[in-house]
Amino acid sequence: MMKNITIKKQQIIQVEGTGDEKHQAFAHGLNQIHGRILKEKNDVIARIEPIRIEVVKAEEETYTERFLFFFVPRVRISYRVLLDVTVEVTSIVMEEVTFVEKKVLAPNHVPLPRWMKKSHKEAIK
Repeated sequence: MMKNITIKKQQIIQVEGTGDEKHQAFAHGLNQIHGRILKEKNDVIARIEPIRIEVVKAEEETYTERFLFFFVPRVRISYRVLLDVTVEVTSIVMEEVTFVEKKVLAPNHVPLPRWMKKSHKEAIK
């Protein structure tokens, strides 16, 4: 009978995202979740599922940009969000996996032809 080797845990991860548009700021923040979880855990991650997303801070920064300090002024907008994301992480518990030891030939092993095997054994004696 197979035993269950996966475990599910919930955790809160805080990420920050920036972008020229609102949806880019959110996407940048959410794309950081996978990397942050992999840094924290040594287990094999099977699935990461966001359950709840809370906006801690959402900022809109505006400034006027000018070409050569005088010409063609335009207003630039940048968005920044700070998110608390509750995720459910399904991982594989490596301590629960039993590996069976199996002896095999080395990968660099070169098989000898049959006619050389007898003379090779005699040379070793």
